[in-house]
Amino acid sequence: MEEQRPWKRLRGPRAVIVAAAGLGIIAGLTLRTADHSGLLPPGTPDPELDLGLRLVCAAAVLVAGTLAYLTFARERDEPLAMACLPGLVVTGVILRHLVVTLPQVARFEPAARIAPGAGSWVLLTSGLVMTATGLAAAFAVRRAA
Repeated sequence: MEEQRPWKRLRGPRAVIVAAAGLGIIAGLTLRTADHSGLLPPGTPDPELDLGLRLVCAAAVLVAGTLAYLTFARERDEPLAMACLPGLVVTGVILRHLVVTLPQVARFEPAARIAPGAGSWVLLTSGLVMTATGLAAAFAVRRAA
């Protein structure tokens, strides 16, 4: 009987984590990404994540799902190692949303108390999990070589 190495046993769980992070991104895209209690004055940009960036995140989910499928189909970690790229894309999009967009809108109308919504935190967490899992797969590939 062939002895299973520890990184071979973890391949399936890593692919499942990437798929779950993809579902987290989909859930985050359906939630509000900005909360504001007051009315914004006319001409103030909408603090929500815009459609273009939501589509970029959705495309990242498609790529991550494909990589998770290829990991199972080929029984190798190499495709899963690339999951860090869509994870980095989602993380970058949300960090840009949190750091650049929200403070600028709050400057226009501080009374609106604009704050990141639940969707932003779900997207950020899912992107970080996907990135970490892809990097873990990359290290497993490197150890196996």
